[in-house]
Amino acid sequence: MKSRQMKADNSSVFVSFKLYYDANVSHLILFANRFVPIDTAKDLIHDLFLEIWENLDSFEKLPTRSYLFKAVKNRCINYLKREQVRENYISYIQVENKLVGLEYYDSFEKLLVEKEGIQEIYNQIEALPDKCKQIFKLAYFEDKKNAEIAIILGLSVRTVEHQLYLGLKTLRDKLQPKRKNKRKFFIFF
Repeated sequence: MKSRQMKADNSSVFVSFKLYYDANVSHLILFANRFVPIDTAKDLIHDLFLEIWENLDSFEKLPTRSYLFKAVKNRCINYLKREQVRENYISYIQVENKLVGLEYYDSFEKLLVEKEGIQEIYNQIEALPDKCKQIFKLAYFEDKKNAEIAIILGLSVRTVEHQLYLGLKTLRDKLQPKRKNKRKFFIFF
């Protein structure tokens, strides 16, 4: 007999809750849809009613309409805040990806500049006079000492040193960045 009464009570509770739901759901969805997308609005409203249904025992009577609107408003605010955080994070990651790409480009550009610089050094070495070029290559590419170079080429050590000095001076002069037209002004009193 109690089970029949509980079923009757449960079915009456269900019917009254269904009427309560039907009377409010469309107004709440329209309200929420002003601030969030329609699918999100529906989800927020259905979650609210599910929460009310699950806590039905703690309510003496079903919540008022003003309670429902405040609850929906708060859920919309929370949703929008979460979306803002998510979008900020996505924007941050997109900017970080662009910065990493620029750093890669910068390192690639530096590599190209270094490669071009090295090629220019080789070109200038090849432009040295033959004897100077030969001595320079033996000293810097084959790590030969001045005395060894002198013996190999049948020259004096002093000649080898002088040729290396001339080669380095020529390279320094040719590879030094061109200075823009800087004029010196002299003021006479």
